[in-house]
Amino acid sequence: MEKKNKIICNTHNGAVIDCTPPVYQTYLSLTDKSEIAKYLYEHNNRGMFKPVPVSGEVVLSWKRTGEGLQGYNVWISEYEDLSQPVFQAQTSDTYVTVEGLMPGKYYWKVATSSGMESDVDTFTVGNYVRSLNVDDIRNFRDVGGWMTESGKTVKYGLSYRSAVLRSTSGPALVELGVKTEIDLRAESEYATSIIPAAYGISFLQSGIMQGDYVLKDKSFYKNLTPEQIKEKRHEAAEFQQAYADALYAAFKRYTVRENYPILFHCTSGADRTGTFAFLLNGMLGVSLDDLYKDFELTCFSMGGKRWRSNIKIDEDGKYYFTDDGYVPVPDNYVAIGLLYQGLMECYATDDGKLSSAIKNYLRTDVGLTDEDFQAIAEIMLG
Repeated sequence: MEKKNKIICNTHNGAVIDCTPPVYQTYLSLTDKSEIAKYLYEHNNRGMFKPVPVSGEVVLSWKRTGEGLQGYNVWISEYEDLSQPVFQAQTSDTYVTVEGLMPGKYYWKVATSSGMESDVDTFTVGNYVRSLNVDDIRNFRDVGGWMTESGKTVKYGLSYRSAVLRSTSGPALVELGVKTEIDLRAESEYATSIIPAAYGISFLQSGIMQGDYVLKDKSFYKNLTPEQIKEKRHEAAEFQQAYADALYAAFKRYTVRENYPILFHCTSGADRTGTFAFLLNGMLGVSLDDLYKDFELTCFSMGGKRWRSNIKIDEDGKYYFTDDGYVPVPDNYVAIGLLYQGLMECYATDDGKLSSAIKNYLRTDVGLTDEDFQAIAEIMLG
C-alpha cells in the first residue's frame, strides 16, 4: 500500500542533459562553412557588452502526497551517498534550478525537515560550452570541454576566459575557485588588479596584442599586395619583444598546478583573450575548426564581428568566408585567421599539425620548452 505522505522525484533516470545555451547549440551544430558564415552574419551582435548567454539550467522537480509537507532540503552530489554535495538548497517550492554544473554523473534527493526523504535519482550533464554568469562579467566561459587530436578532452574548471572584471567580483571568483588572474592588457592603468588583494587571487599583467601581432616572423606577408597590407593595417602589426615576454610569463603560470584555476581576460574577452585561448588550446591539440568556433562564440555576447575571416555573399546569395583571415572592424584589429596563416607558413613542422606549429612558435619566439608543454598538458588534459 502506498504511503500516505511521500516525496516522489520527477525522475531523470540517468538522462543526459545538454546545458549549452541555445544560441550556441545551433551554431555548434553547423558543419557546412557556408551555413556557419550565414549564421554568424545574421546573428552578429553589434551592441557592446550584451549579457552573456548563460549555460542552460538543470531543473529538478518533485511532487508530494499527503498533508503538512512544507519546506524541502535538496542535495546534489557526484557521490551516491550524497556526500560532499556540489549543490544544496532549502526551498518551499517543489523544484530547484541549477546552473553551471560540470559535465558528469550526479545523484540527488529531496527531504523534509521532519526527515522524510525521496529515493535517490540520477542525471548526467553532457559535455557542453560552459558559459557562466559570474558577477555579471561579460563573455565568461570555461576554457575546457574541447576534444584534442590525442582523443583527450581539455578539462573543465581549470581555466576561464572573460571580459573585464568588476571590482565586486572577488567573492564570486573565490567561490569559483580562481587562484590566478592574468590581465592581457598592457596599459599602465591595468598594472594592478581591480580585485582587492584581500581575496588572495594572484595577479599577473601580461600585455599582448591580438592576431598575427604576436608573430615575430612576418614573411607570410609576401602573399599580400601593398594595397592589402595598407587596408588590413598590417603596417601596424609589428612584433614587439614585450609580447613574447608576456606570453612566456603567462604560459609559465600554466605549468604550475598550484596556480589553477586560472582566469585570463582583456577588455571585451574577444581579441587578445581570443588569441591567448587559440594558442593555449591549439598547443594542447584542439582542432582548427574548434579553435575558430571558440573565438566566434564571442559574437553572441559582445559587440563586433569576431569571425575567422570576413564574410561576404556571392551572386547566388551564398555566404562564404574570404581567404583574408582578417575582418574589417572600425578601430580594432580582428585577425585570428592571419594568426593561423602565419603559424602554418612560418612555423609549421614536418608533421603539418597546427599544434606542432604553435609549439614551434612558442619555443622559438617565446622561449618555452618541451617540458613546459608537457607540464601544461599533464594538468589540463583529461
